[in-house]
Amino acid sequence: MRPVMRLAALVLVVLALVACRPPGWGRGDGDEIDAAAGGPDGPGPDAAIDAAATCTKAFRLDGHSIASSVSLTGSFTGWAPSPPAAIAFTLGNDGAWTGSHTFAAGLHQYKFVVSGNQWIADPTNPDGVDDGLGGRNSLYSCVPAI
Repeated sequence: MRPVMRLAALVLVVLALVACRPPGWGRGDGDEIDAAAGGPDGPGPDAAIDAAATCTKAFRLDGHSIASSVSLTGSFTGWAPSPPAAIAFTLGNDGAWTGSHTFAAGLHQYKFVVSGNQWIADPTNPDGVDDGLGGRNSLYSCVPAI
């Protein structure tokens, strides 16, 4: 039984090493700086967005036509409650608020901010997680097409 446990431990170590690659892994010989990766806080302000590694998502919020404003915020904006960091939506003739955002690859949490003070999860998105404040954050997973 002991050799089986050793083999299982070895398999787990190999899987952990494969899954936990350091930033920049496989992006060259290591001498150049990856402008899109930026520093520890993510891309720098002048970093070009690699269109192949992004997803553009359109959002729509119905039922809030009398709101003074609607914006999109989340993990990708530092949870800023208002523009310019949050994404401003536009009120359409049909009473729906719409907007879009280009996301980097990965999983993103978000909410809508209605009239500057009402934070709501996306009512059309069943995917969400506990926000730690008694509510839920909506989830969007950007998986770029290859």
